[in-house]
Amino acid sequence: MNWAVYVNAVGFVAPGLDTAADLHAHLNGVTVTEPQGWTPAPISLNPRQARRLSESIKLSIQCAEQIAPALPPGAGWVFASSVGEGVTLNEILSALRQPDVMIQPVKFQNAVHNAAQGQWSIAAQAAGPGTSLAAYDDTFAAGLLKAGMQVALEGIPVGVVAFDAPLPPPLHEKRAFALSMAAGLALSPEPTDGTLAALDLSCAAAADAPVPGSPNAADWLTESNNPVRAAIPLLERLLHKDPEPLALPVSRGTVLNVVPRYD
Repeated sequence: MNWAVYVNAVGFVAPGLDTAADLHAHLNGVTVTEPQGWTPAPISLNPRQARRLSESIKLSIQCAEQIAPALPPGAGWVFASSVGEGVTLNEILSALRQPDVMIQPVKFQNAVHNAAQGQWSIAAQAAGPGTSLAAYDDTFAAGLLKAGMQVALEGIPVGVVAFDAPLPPPLHEKRAFALSMAAGLALSPEPTDGTLAALDLSCAAAADAPVPGSPNAADWLTESNNPVRAAIPLLERLLHKDPEPLALPVSRGTVLNVVPRYD
């Protein structure tokens, strides 16, 4: 199956790179060092809401805020994360080890994998269909595949946000990556006045396809082991209007072929 979608906005969040414009500047040669003590700061949350949410959820919301203006109120949303809400899960597991188990009810609400998508729907009053998924290291490609198929088959705009934040110990020992990162795309079935590019998408069999590289990005981004790093080569092509195709591993033995067009 081959299909086309249109990209109307790009989002990105990482330590020291709070927007896609910051990433664009960095890929054009602006040096960025990983700051200490950085935390995401979404503008759609009031201070009380922000205190109740983990870094992972705030990271996803800050990225979603960047692409939301390019999407209508009824757009679909896909939130893709390999580990989901790890901090809250770790707190619950730690509490269960204690003789007197004391867990706040809000912790259960925020421990599920679709917590980020749910909190975004509340913050943005997003009433369209929402999906949350995980695909380990291939999570970004899986999210893009799901969003692209929804755009093509249902004919609706879709925002896709891939995000992951480091797990606390001891979970970190089982799934280790060095920093928080989120990437987002606003997709539509037809071009709009703000369309940045078209993406021709297709799936194909491929053995052991590596994640494409991005030589212009800092090593601490591309070598972080965060699954969202797989988005950087595509974002770089979109920001630089580069038509070079790329193949993103989407599952064992399968790749998602992506061909940008700038008609």
